[in-house]
Amino acid sequence: MAADEKEIEQTAMIDRNMDQVFDWAKGNDMPIRVAIWNHEMEANGRDTMKTEAAVKWILKADDDKIKDYCEKNLKK
Repeated sequence: MAADEKEIEQTAMIDRNMDQVFDWAKGNDMPIRVAIWNHEMEANGRDTMKTEAAVKWILKADDDKIKDYCEKNLKK
């Protein structure tokens, strides 16, 4: 597998819509990366620099870590 293919594979989960991955997110067609960003923006008082640092992990996280984060933080 080429390096660029591996990068695409790693980001595939965060580029999918919430309702494509989670049953509890029916009707939420927001990409997972945007939902995580928005959640962290609110948690950081809308400070872009703090939020950027807080979400950097998602670029290297595997699907299970991303799903776990969403279940714990975004599920209502």
